[in-house]
Amino acid sequence: MFSFAYQFSKPILWGWIFFIVLGSLSIWLANYWLGISTAIELRKISRERLSLYDATLLGELDKYRYLPFVLSGNEDVKELLTSFRRDPFFANKVSKYLAEMNNKAEANVLYIMDKKGSTLASSNWQDKTSFVGHNYSFRPYFQDAIEGREGRFFAIGTISGIPGFFMSHPVYEDSSIIGVAVVKVNLTPLQQQWNDGGENVFITDENSVIFLASKKDWLYKSLRRIPLEQLQKLQQIKQYGTSNFDILDINHVSVPGDLATEIEGRRYLETTQEIANTNWKIHYLVSINSITENQRTIVAIGIGVVVILLVLALFIRERRQKVISTRRALEAEKMEDMNRQLEIEIEERRRTEKELRAAQDGLVQAGKLAALGQMSAAIAYEINQPIAAIQNDVSNCVSYLKNQNDQQLNNSLNEISSLTEKMGMITAQLKNFARKSSMKTRPVDIVKAINRAGYLMQPVFNTQAVRLEINIASKTILVSGDEIRLEQVFVNLYRNAIDAMKTTQGEKVITINTSVTGQQVNVTVSDTGTGLEEHVVKKLYDPFFTTKLNSESLGLGLSITYGIIKDLKGEIQASNNPDGGACFVLSFPHYIEK
Repeated sequence: MFSFAYQFSKPILWGWIFFIVLGSLSIWLANYWLGISTAIELRKISRERLSLYDATLLGELDKYRYLPFVLSGNEDVKELLTSFRRDPFFANKVSKYLAEMNNKAEANVLYIMDKKGSTLASSNWQDKTSFVGHNYSFRPYFQDAIEGREGRFFAIGTISGIPGFFMSHPVYEDSSIIGVAVVKVNLTPLQQQWNDGGENVFITDENSVIFLASKKDWLYKSLRRIPLEQLQKLQQIKQYGTSNFDILDINHVSVPGDLATEIEGRRYLETTQEIANTNWKIHYLVSINSITENQRTIVAIGIGVVVILLVLALFIRERRQKVISTRRALEAEKMEDMNRQLEIEIEERRRTEKELRAAQDGLVQAGKLAALGQMSAAIAYEINQPIAAIQNDVSNCVSYLKNQNDQQLNNSLNEISSLTEKMGMITAQLKNFARKSSMKTRPVDIVKAINRAGYLMQPVFNTQAVRLEINIASKTILVSGDEIRLEQVFVNLYRNAIDAMKTTQGEKVITINTSVTGQQVNVTVSDTGTGLEEHVVKKLYDPFFTTKLNSESLGLGLSITYGIIKDLKGEIQASNNPDGGACFVLSFPHYIEK
């Protein structure tokens, strides 16, 4: 380390480092200013292209602007719109005239509507998609014309499904509007020209909806979220058919001296311009590849210079290394001695750590054995009462047998059978705690598990003056699980609640509430105890964690409960009631019989 610091502080090495840093900074500045200049040039080209596309679009539209006016002055059209000449033969005559007119003008469709918006004649009258007989009074271009204005509107055709630009003009008779003349212009060829030219161009309306684009995937997508009121209006006038107006995946990212638009993962410089006499805006996108390519070139050149400088610096450093080779050899020998010493210390620490882990595992195992012993003693205490009851019932059976009291004898035998069954259930708890069984789930009535657990704990409730309130939403609530384990869950929660209420001065109540919401069964177990502190809630389900004295509990009850609930695909959450006391909410998937 001394040798390295000594060489690093030499003036010539500092000079090389300064030169390399200066060169790197120069590369960065050149890269930055090159990006700015390229972006400025691309912006200039984009504005020129944008003006060209704007003029082309307006020229395409103005080419057909005269047609509605010409049609509105035709005498046959006016005669068709009068009530006394609306016969099919005369309408066909006007439609033929419109078709001949359209063949010369090369528009998409020419058609005539009456004051109510019904189409009386159309240039496509012989096509399957004929407009004749259809009503378009909901279209804005009709509403503008019927009010005496020229209508201009872009929309998708409701009959043909072909998008187009509609231009309308009112038809007058003695200063009164008797109908509307309309021309539809198909702008699809214009979009195809943009696409064939490899350009990225699109036009948006006042709602930022793309209705003309060089890329078909962008059509009828929006640049922003459309307000609900405006969305309903678009659906009412059927401007874009059944389009969903998905928002285009667009982001804005910074580039040197400018802001790039990222669309579907590709970055462009976006230039926009409002189109005269419309509420449209035309967008021109140019790829920033030329910026990145120029920057890569300057970076490559700069890296080459830096590499040359580094090679030169390494050559100078090698020359200096030869001068101090002896000193480095001595330092290397010292470093080897230090490494050997470190390896010895590391090995010693690994051995110590291994012994500590073994001791820790032994303590954990000893704690588990102690817990098993404590639970075995508790279960043995609980079995004493059923055994005493069985002995008493056996004595009664002898008496009933002598007196031939079959009814009482049968009752006592049933009681003995029930008590032995409960003893088996109690001993099963110890077995379940000692090892995790390969549980086969089946439909289980959780209401029975709640009631049986309450029955098992009833002697303890009586001793501790605890009242159990059970509010059941339904007589039968099925979950997929194991009946014995469910009973063990509620027994553990009852015991936990009893311990929490030992110091309670008021009434001691454990409340059970059940509910079924959709596919989930919820069971709430709450008490009137002292509640849970915040730091306790975080460690509540940790094994061997307890707030009681070591002689009172091993802290395994809630840990076992948590494990059982998780095995049954359930959840448990602990909190405090607003009125005091703890609250445990258990959630299980609801089993619905098919």
